[in-house]
Amino acid sequence: MAQDIENKVEETEEVKATEVAEEEEIEAPVDVDGDGIDEEELIEAGYKVHKFSLFDSPIEIATVVFMVAYVIFAFCSFAFDNPNGTGLMNILEFFFDVVIKLIPAAVLLVACEIHEKVELLEYNLSLNSEYMARYQMDLMDKLEKKDK
Repeated sequence: MAQDIENKVEETEEVKATEVAEEEEIEAPVDVDGDGIDEEELIEAGYKVHKFSLFDSPIEIATVVFMVAYVIFAFCSFAFDNPNGTGLMNILEFFFDVVIKLIPAAVLLVACEIHEKVELLEYNLSLNSEYMARYQMDLMDKLEKKDK
């Protein structure tokens, strides 16, 4: 009975020693920006990082061109309609009218950026799940080798 307990204690100590050795092999990512993720290491591992840009897709380019063209057209038409100047109320009314008319285009740009971000998150999650599946298969192989 005492011999069985000693054998179990020795086996437990051996398992703990191998677990500690395996944990030491795994390197934790370097904390660069305070959130525990080193962006360069993730990119090297295949992960994609979203960067804000208004020229990623054709719909974003068309929307930005439309917005700029509309602002230029609106200012030119306001200047040509009022060559002698106008009052402060007319200028504010014109300014807020331009802003209100550009809100749908701005919402479209935000929706496109959110869509791009979600696509990259989906890709990174699938990549992460693939890595975790490989890691679990490697652990199962190690456990099978230890059992034999």
